[in-house]
Amino acid sequence: MFGAPSDSALIRRYYLYRATLSVGFITPIFTLFLLRSLTFTQVGMLSALYSVLSVVGEIPTGYVGDRLGRRASLLLSVAFTVGSLTGFVVSEGFLPYAVLYVLWALALTFRSGSMDAWLYDMLDQRLNTERFSHVRGKGDAVQNWTAAISMVAGGLLYGIEPTYPFIGAVVFNSLGFVSLLSLPKNRQYDGRSEDEPDRIDPREASRVIRDQLMRPPLRSLVLYCGLFYAIMGVGHTYVQPMAIETLTPYATSVGVQLPADTTSATATARSGEAGAAVALGLGLLYAVLTAISSAGGYYAGAVEDRIGVRRTVLLVPTVTAVILVVPTQLAVLALPMFAVMRTSVPLVQPIANGYINDHVEEVGRATLLSAVSMFYMTLRTPLALGAGLVADASTATTAIAMLGGVFLVIGGAVWLLGEVAPESRATIGEQSGPPVS
Repeated sequence: MFGAPSDSALIRRYYLYRATLSVGFITPIFTLFLLRSLTFTQVGMLSALYSVLSVVGEIPTGYVGDRLGRRASLLLSVAFTVGSLTGFVVSEGFLPYAVLYVLWALALTFRSGSMDAWLYDMLDQRLNTERFSHVRGKGDAVQNWTAAISMVAGGLLYGIEPTYPFIGAVVFNSLGFVSLLSLPKNRQYDGRSEDEPDRIDPREASRVIRDQLMRPPLRSLVLYCGLFYAIMGVGHTYVQPMAIETLTPYATSVGVQLPADTTSATATARSGEAGAAVALGLGLLYAVLTAISSAGGYYAGAVEDRIGVRRTVLLVPTVTAVILVVPTQLAVLALPMFAVMRTSVPLVQPIANGYINDHVEEVGRATLLSAVSMFYMTLRTPLALGAGLVADASTATTAIAMLGGVFLVIGGAVWLLGEVAPESRATIGEQSGPPVS
C-alpha cells in the first residue's frame, strides 16, 4: 500500500502508530464511568477478569505474532480495541462490561509481545538494536503527549454526555489501521526474504519460554518488574476516586461545588452536574500529569546510558512504592504521587524490555515477550481483587497505599535474594549453550 520508507521516515511512522494507541479520551473518566452502575468490588472483579483473560490469551496471541507476523497481530489489536470502545457506548452493567473487557484483553495480548518484537526486529534489520530504548521510550512519550491533549477533550465531552468520550476514542483509535498499514512487515514476513520465516510450533514456543525466561538473567528481573507493573496497573484504576477523596477539600476552598458526600467517588460519579465538573477537573489533571510523565519515556535512553539498567530498574520502582504510602498521612502529596505513578512505568519499561530483548534470541521473540506479559497479568489478578475489597471497606487512598506496601515487602525480597538485571548483554542462548529439547 505504501512505498518502502527511509529509516527516518520509518521511525516517524512508528511514532504515528504509537500516537493512535492513546486512549486519552476515556482515561480520566473511565473509573467514574464504571462507578455510575458498579461498586469498587465489581470494578476490581472486572480488572481481575481482564488480567485472567490476558494470561490465557498471551501465549496463543504471541504465537500468532510469530506465525502470521507482528503487523498482522497489531492490526487485530486495533480491531478489538475499537470493538470494545464501541460497546461502552451502547451497553451498561456488570455483565455487558465483562464482555467488553474480554475484547479489551484480546487487544492487549495481540499487541503486548508483537509491538516490541516488531520494533526490535526492524531496528536489527535496518538500524541498530542499541537504539531500542531510545526509540521505544520516545514512542511512549509521543503516546503520552497525544493522550494529554485528548484527556482535556474527554473531560469536556463527559460533561456533555458520558458516552461521548468513548465515541471520540473510537474515531481516533480507528486511525491505527491506517498507521499500521504504512509500516512494513518484518523481513521474515514480507514475502521477499530468501530465508524461511522464523516461525515456531507450539512445542517450540514452550521450549523457548522454559529455556529463556526461567533462567538467569531474566528470572529475577521479570518477577521484580512484573510485580511493579501489576501494582501500577491496578493503582491507576483508583487515581480518579483517590483524587476526589484527597483533593476535594482544596477544590471546595476555591468555590468548586461538589456532592455533599465529598469523600465518595460513587456519589460524585452519579451526581449529574457535579460529576461533570469533576470530570473536567480530572481531564485537566490527567493532561498535566501525562505531559509530565512523557519525560519518563522520552529520557529513558538517556537514563539508561547514565546510570545503567540495573540501578534504574531497582531504584525507580522502590521509590515509587514508598511514595504510594505517603498520602495516607499527608493528603496534599497526592498530586506529586500521581505524577510519579505516571512517570515511573514509562521510564522503566523501555529499559527493561530492551534488556529482555538483548537476552533472547530472534526466533520466538514475540512469543517470549507475550509470556512475560502473561506473568505480569498473573500477578495483577489477586492485587485487583484485593484492592477492590480494600477500597470498598475503607478508601481508594488506603487501597493504593496497600499496593505500595505489597511491593516494598515482596519486591524487596526479590531484590535481596535474586540478581536483578546483572550488567551483561549476552543472549541466553550464548550463555547456556544449545536449547534443551
